[in-house]
Amino acid sequence: MFKIYWTDENNQAHGEEAAEIVRALQITKDKRDAGYSFVTMASENTQHVGKQGVDTIVDGKTPDGQDYDWSKAGRAGKPRKNDRIITNKDH
Repeated sequence: MFKIYWTDENNQAHGEEAAEIVRALQITKDKRDAGYSFVTMASENTQHVGKQGVDTIVDGKTPDGQDYDWSKAGRAGKPRKNDRIITNKDH
């Protein structure tokens, strides 16, 4: 089940449900195209097991063996070794 929420021109909240994701996405698109604001969709995935995202890092690896070196602090700081630096001459 998917729930779609939006607000109208009077800032009143509305909602609608859809059983299929394709229908939910179409409702979301239709509401945006109609000019409604704060259009959003939510779902509770009953097939999902565990926490969303990466929930365990061991020795710098995700549970499926992929390297994991992301850090929030690093994203705002100096460039990392493999970051691509764009300069004016690159444009």
